[in-house]
Amino acid sequence: MLRRIMAAVLLVSLPALIPVTAPAAQQALPVEEILAAGPLTVDLPAFHDAELAGVTFKDVLQGMDPVPGNRWPRQGASLAASGDQTLNWRNTRSAAGRYELPGDGPRAFYLAFTIASDRWQKATLQVVTSLPVAGAFDFQSLELKPAAADTLTAALTLPRGRHQVCLRVLVDPDTANDADLTLAVVPGDPSADGSLGLDVRPDRAVDIHTILDAPRISDLELSPDGKLIAVILGEYRNGKDKEQWLEIRGTADGHLVRYWRNQGTPGNLQWLPDGQVLSWQTATEDKATIWYYRLDSGETGTVLEDIEHLGAWRWAPDGKSVLYEITRKPEPDPRRVKRVAHPADRQPWYRNRSDLHQVFVPGGLTRRLTAGPVSPESWRISDDGRKLLFFTSEPDYTRRPYSTSTLWLMDLGDLSVHKVLDDPWLGGAEFSPDGKTLCLRGSPSAFDGLGRNLPDGVQANDYGGQLYLYDLASGTPEAITRDFRPDVGGFSWCRADGMIYARCTDTQYSRVYRLDPGRAGWEQVDTGVEYTDQIALPRHGRTAVARGTDANRPNRLFAVDLKRNKARQILDPGADRYRDIRFGKVEQWTAALPSGEDLDGFIYYPPDFDPGRKYPVIVYYYGGTSPVTRDFGGRYPKNIWAGQGYVVYVPEPSGATGYGQEFAARHVNDWGRRTAGEVIGAAHKLAETFSWVDADHMGCIGASYGGFLTEYIITQTDMFACAVSHAGISDITSYWGGGLWGYAYGARALANSFPWSDRDLFVGQSPVYQADKITTPLLLVQGDADTNVPPGESDQLFTALKLLGKDVEYVRVKDQDHHILDHDQRIIWNDTILAYFARYLKQRPGWWDALYPAPKDWR
Repeated sequence: MLRRIMAAVLLVSLPALIPVTAPAAQQALPVEEILAAGPLTVDLPAFHDAELAGVTFKDVLQGMDPVPGNRWPRQGASLAASGDQTLNWRNTRSAAGRYELPGDGPRAFYLAFTIASDRWQKATLQVVTSLPVAGAFDFQSLELKPAAADTLTAALTLPRGRHQVCLRVLVDPDTANDADLTLAVVPGDPSADGSLGLDVRPDRAVDIHTILDAPRISDLELSPDGKLIAVILGEYRNGKDKEQWLEIRGTADGHLVRYWRNQGTPGNLQWLPDGQVLSWQTATEDKATIWYYRLDSGETGTVLEDIEHLGAWRWAPDGKSVLYEITRKPEPDPRRVKRVAHPADRQPWYRNRSDLHQVFVPGGLTRRLTAGPVSPESWRISDDGRKLLFFTSEPDYTRRPYSTSTLWLMDLGDLSVHKVLDDPWLGGAEFSPDGKTLCLRGSPSAFDGLGRNLPDGVQANDYGGQLYLYDLASGTPEAITRDFRPDVGGFSWCRADGMIYARCTDTQYSRVYRLDPGRAGWEQVDTGVEYTDQIALPRHGRTAVARGTDANRPNRLFAVDLKRNKARQILDPGADRYRDIRFGKVEQWTAALPSGEDLDGFIYYPPDFDPGRKYPVIVYYYGGTSPVTRDFGGRYPKNIWAGQGYVVYVPEPSGATGYGQEFAARHVNDWGRRTAGEVIGAAHKLAETFSWVDADHMGCIGASYGGFLTEYIITQTDMFACAVSHAGISDITSYWGGGLWGYAYGARALANSFPWSDRDLFVGQSPVYQADKITTPLLLVQGDADTNVPPGESDQLFTALKLLGKDVEYVRVKDQDHHILDHDQRIIWNDTILAYFARYLKQRPGWWDALYPAPKDWR
């Protein structure tokens, strides 16, 4: 028998009749304000028959959503309930924390409140009641255990910030009509008086869970006429399992046209030339399928199904065939040995090769286009479908960058091939609309330095991106970005207006610029954001679509009117999850260095920043070949650090691209000689300029090359209270020779320098050889499967500092590479860094000690 609860009854508060049980050492804090919703309209088994039917009250509670709608409760917000009833969250107060659940018969309620903590600490939730209760804490199940008669308790771990408690309560018919419960929170630290606040406010600083789990856009593809946009989105719906889905939306207003979910993980979106068919790829293990969807009929089908080792693929311009790669993997040596042919052959995947194939539709007739010991890369098809452009590359250890780059042109009619050019500093190409000219991307050294804008004798930073036009008939190149300050990344030659569009690193920003090849001068394109991740261009029409972020706003989608050069937002997928998140301001700040130069940078402030207070400061930098940009989140989320009560300062030391070639060239063979002083000088200038800087509690952090810079900086100064190095290079020589890409990175960053020819650089600038100068507490963090910077780089500095009796910690993240990508390990890694900063910059070691307690069974 089912009994339906339908009554709408308001909660009331009562004087405390049941004493709260609390440890004598710490006083319980009554929950004086809650948000309540109920009684909910839910179907419950008859209470008297529930046990006989095998259904317990616990089962009933488990069947209810832990937090209605998976959203933070808000005063007045409505909840969907069974039947025609709509319920609202209502504010209720009780000075003693005791609440009555009035009404007749069986009924159910949600009760919610928030706990604000100004530090990491533990606490205990107390629920005094005889009623069945279940709960959730920060959207995860809360374990309530009996502690005394009619008393349930749950242990709470509270990092700094605001946390949500949501309880579900059942009232059975045998309970007096005026059922009640009493709520309290007991702080775990007697010395943390006043550090907890209990209320119902949903506003809060951003945390790692929101950044990782909220919906975000990962890819997009624009229909040829610019009227529809296909978008791949993803989220961690329950905080653990990643889910991705596909949508088609109109670019006029963002309206939803079609939606696919729970049908595999989509990728590689492509529209057919007529704009009526969308195709995409799904994969299961090592097999992939290419799907299509017809807008006019709604038909869905497959082009290629269950293809093993499928690589990149692309529709031919006439829509009658698909060109695709198949990867070949060599048979392993049964003797379980490997003769390493050259440095690149150390990579486990190096010997894999791919071939190009073409399948014609309909019919499925296929042909092979390439074969042999090298793979086609970065391939493009001419608009008339007659020519195929592709690169090949092979090792060449006789000159930098230690690999060749050859551009080929294939006639798709007779499959004949001729070489266009050889240049190791080129790596990307695209046909002009008429097929007579190529747009090529390379470094300043391409075409014998045609793209250089530097004095004689200055080595260019060949990580910098330049664009060139190349006339196929005459073989003549033209540099078109030599005098252009931003650094060019991806580019497209737009068929709709004939302009070249380039996504560029421009100081702290990622911007889109365009050039009419028949005119001089690049023009910035309005994409609506500070950091543009991607722009999709039409083949005809005037609407493009861009996605990107701001320093304090997650990813959004914008339609761009190319004629008016104006962007407007059409989708904000994370709006609901970020609705109550508060951010502090982010502002540009220039440091006047002792050298007389001005160093660019920017500052993240806490959401509740008060210039009259003192704040600990985290200084974050990269210092390698690219600047730190104003993208949201990322692997080192400055927003989270600021939300923990730190001011985060980001200086942009010399050597970064996006500031012009001269600035970028400073990276080559520097390795801290100039950049370490710039970071130290800028940090001192920050402390001198702003009274809110707590100069005794400044920390520094960097990763990869930035990790190297951290380790080197603390051999030069003791100004920082602590330092964090993720995957840092401690010995330039061992990284150069031991990292899978060390020598290739060195081809640019250590240009023409070698351990046998420049000991001052390879030894003198390596932190491990100056470990005795380090007095700053240091945290080393690294994935133990790092293929970029070998974990030995952290091992050897850790060993040196331990033998020297220095203050050093070392945390390895199991099975993770250079970047920590696993969802749950990413959270632990994030917490490790924050706990370390709290230990030294706030003198609060509790979080660190809880994460890494002293061993009891070994030493």
